Amino acid sequence: MARSPARELSVKSIESLSPHMKRVVLTGESLSDFPPDQASAYIKLVFDNPATPEKPLRRSYTVVSSDQHTQQLTIDFAVHPNTRDQGPAARWLEDASIGDPISVSGPGPTKLVDLDADWFVLTGDLTALPAIRANIEILPSHAKGYVILEIPHQDDQQSLALEASSIPEGMEIIWVINPHPGQQKELLKEALANLPRLPGNPYLWAASELNAVLEIRNWANGQSLTPRSSRYISSYWQLGLPDEAHKVQKRERLAEK
Repeated sequence: MARSPARELSVKSIESLSPHMKRVVLTGESLSDFPPDQASAYIKLVFDNPATPEKPLRRSYTVVSSDQHTQQLTIDFAVHPNTRDQGPAARWLEDASIGDPISVSGPGPTKLVDLDADWFVLTGDLTALPAIRANIEILPSHAKGYVILEIPHQDDQQSLALEASSIPEGMEIIWVINPHPGQQKELLKEALANLPRLPGNPYLWAASELNAVLEIRNWANGQSLTPRSSRYISSYWQLGLPDEAHKVQKRERLAEK
């Protein structure tokens, strides 16, 4: 599939949501035809590649919100603690200022739950939080289930824009503290395994570091928790690997078995 032309945007604002999450609002006239209702879809930020200039580096991020009329695109960045070898997106974010240019391609497809499910399980780390938030916002008021969020520090749960008024009363939020993201791959799976089952058929939505979601996938298969048509399981990154190498590992290791 041919890539869509990149949109040339600039930084309108940068906001710290928590110790390990920043929100960036981009703007530009090319957003006037950006498709509506793209929360949970991904876009790609495009960066120069000094090693191979003809092959720019692309990094995927989840759309938080977009507005054709105000020509704004909002993206949340997870800021991993104790990361020595930062990738191009992290380096860009560290130095970004209002007015800085950035090329953006996309969007890709949205990643939303099947609302016909009887109950829901949404789980992931900070990289998945924007998509999890988008899923929470479309749930009906009577929805039941669980939201399991892995965060590096308890302070991260205070200001992550999970407004209590937008969360159905039947959805329980469970916080899992992991100060070393990408390590302790079993944490989310163990939290899932300890959940009481609810009546009916669930929809499982999970995204995190590759080894963590492999644990979730293998557990879900073993428990026959949901059919494959009633789940979304994907890795958004892999500890110790650049995005290009992670994509190879994702294709090889996360393919359904």
